[in-house]
Amino acid sequence: MKNIALIMRREAVAQALMKSLLERNDIRLTFEPNYAFADIAVRSNDAETALIEIDESGEYDTSYCLELCVRLRKELPKCKLLIMCPEQDKDSIFKVITAKQERFIDDFVFCDSTITYLSSKLLSL
Repeated sequence: MKNIALIMRREAVAQALMKSLLERNDIRLTFEPNYAFADIAVRSNDAETALIEIDESGEYDTSYCLELCVRLRKELPKCKLLIMCPEQDKDSIFKVITAKQERFIDDFVFCDSTITYLSSKLLSL
């Protein structure tokens, strides 16, 4: 069974992802809206993949999320890390691309991605 952790504020997106993957018996999704518990949620659920949304209006900004990814990469090197990045924030995009090039994350998607695309991206990592 593939365990996927969703670390995000957008509950509607998390629920839509859960619904879209509900029929698959080989996937278990965990939703954690509190970023302070993100690393615990990933570790305690043995997540093989983590989708981490950059909070567009709060303390869990790009720098926080990328620092979280650095910690997770050290603690759980086999866990695939996918960042959800605001598509209009050029500074965040630059930082996320750099993080991918430096292999702190495995990939990224934009916040305006469709649920179908997000689901397929999560399954492909």
